[in-house]
Amino acid sequence: MPTCDRCGEELQETNPGGRYRDKCMDCIEDVADEIPSHREMCDNADCLTCRAP
Repeated sequence: MPTCDRCGEELQETNPGGRYRDKCMDCIEDVADEIPSHREMCDNADCLTCRAP
């Protein structure tokens, strides 16, 4: 059984593809929390994403 690249826990077969296929759900959530949002990084005053309600 494969293990998580980040923590070493045994992986479930519920995430067969995609960018995070080698990480467990807890580590996927941790990685997502570490990535800043677009609004935190954007410095474009005319950005339609940032102006959206």
